[in-house]
Amino acid sequence: MASPVSHALNEWLTERPYLAVFIAATVILLPALTILRSPEDETAVPKLPAAIPYVTNTYHYMTNMKTFLNRSRAHLTKTSKDIISWNLTPWTKVYLITSPRHIHALFRSTPAISSDKFFHMICEHIWGAPLADRAKFLADKSGRSKVPLPGYEDTPANQRYFARMHAIIHKHLAVTAKANALAATYQRFFEEELERRFPVGETVIEGVTRLLRVHMANAATETIAGKGIMKRWPNLIDMLWQFDEIAASLVWGLPRWMNRSSCRTRDSLRDACAQYVEEELEKGFDLKGEQADWEPVMGSSFQRELIRWMRGAGFSKEAIGGAIMVMMIFGTNANSIPVTVWCLIEIIKDKSLLETVREEVMTTWETDPSTGARTINLRKLLALPFLQSVYAEAMRLHVSMNVTREVTAPFDLGSYKLDKGSLIQACTEISHLDEDVWGKKEHPASEFWAARHVIYVERVDESGMIVKRVPEFSMAWRQNDWFPYGGGIAICPGRHFAKQEIMMTVAILVTRFDLDFVEWVNKDGTPSDRPAQDDVSYAGAAAVPPDREMKVRFTRRW
Repeated sequence: MASPVSHALNEWLTERPYLAVFIAATVILLPALTILRSPEDETAVPKLPAAIPYVTNTYHYMTNMKTFLNRSRAHLTKTSKDIISWNLTPWTKVYLITSPRHIHALFRSTPAISSDKFFHMICEHIWGAPLADRAKFLADKSGRSKVPLPGYEDTPANQRYFARMHAIIHKHLAVTAKANALAATYQRFFEEELERRFPVGETVIEGVTRLLRVHMANAATETIAGKGIMKRWPNLIDMLWQFDEIAASLVWGLPRWMNRSSCRTRDSLRDACAQYVEEELEKGFDLKGEQADWEPVMGSSFQRELIRWMRGAGFSKEAIGGAIMVMMIFGTNANSIPVTVWCLIEIIKDKSLLETVREEVMTTWETDPSTGARTINLRKLLALPFLQSVYAEAMRLHVSMNVTREVTAPFDLGSYKLDKGSLIQACTEISHLDEDVWGKKEHPASEFWAARHVIYVERVDESGMIVKRVPEFSMAWRQNDWFPYGGGIAICPGRHFAKQEIMMTVAILVTRFDLDFVEWVNKDGTPSDRPAQDDVSYAGAAAVPPDREMKVRFTRRW
């Protein structure tokens, strides 16, 4: 399947054949011109081969990420190195790294490397934020930490936009108590969704992806943004998935006249969110007055505080609608839902695994003696060995993300000296499939294995007499080999809630429903001749959804 970027380019060039000829001529002449630009780099880092220097790798990277990553993996294996280089442009070198020591260096705090470049791309192309809003972040070189970077100690506090945003994220989203409060709200809303759709004892045949893209998305969106926006825009979730289909086509910033349809889709979702915020504030909603973890108009305290800060800092309604509402709604659903789908696919495929996970999860349900209400004990849930292993394995196999940093000053990466202005990337799709790290006898790294992250330890029971061998989740020795949320100071701020949301969704479905596989179907509903695989058009775009639908017979138990 062609990527959204490739599709947009091809459609545009088809309508303008004279420009296609011009671009082809440029492709032929560019290598010769760039050879004259500077002498060959003497670095010892192996280079990723390219049929056309400075063109082939860039074209694959922008239009067929899966091919690019496969070629890179093969070359790393061939050279027996943990680093290779290639040129994104004649002037921008990219270092692709794989070893834990290099990835650890990438994630450590140092003024020599920065994650700001990718943030600016998102701000401009995905949010569609006006220049005046982007200029605030572009001018801020003081870093995300409480203490400014060296040389920027005099930056006024009200102009340290990165640091203020980071502080709000940490206080209202990253800390455990806030994430737990969001998870409890999400459980309530998700169960309400299921109870409306599935009467007790009745059987409904539904696709796993379709079910979650409606009911999980509704519950997650209400948790983050409140119930009011769903009433104001009943088609918000449909708009979200339309945006999901074109988001990748926006990243590289094709001019609007080359990508009109994608830009309109983005603007429609952004403007709907911005309009909702403005309407509620005009009605008198007080961003300072509501201190609860969640309330129905603006949702989570995280969202309310970010909106309050951005308004006070002079950001436009477009930036607020795009940066806060869209990116939180999109980030939560577009990444958590595909991973949850993969967890359920693997569990439903394997009856033995289904029973193992169901038995585990049943130990976490608790009944309130006064009300009779049943809830999941979140602390117990997050400690379940096999459910955690399924979650970690789904993240390992189905998150394809190129974690990127810009070298802002000459930087030593082990024995390699990296130039200012170059980029460093760690690709999950390469590191997460490393056979030396993840492969086991009869369980290659490329395949799902539910017990890959489970070890068995001996424990003494409550009597202190009997030693039992019990399963335990463990990834302690692989901390720099597994990074689906990125790492360092720019690590995904919603990772705690995402894990809770994914595991809780799986837990509710495997315990409250009988789940029976029916058939695989294509996206158009016709029968498929094979099970689901990754949709390669999403390679490099974070969580990768399946390219097939699993139809399942859902029968609600209680």
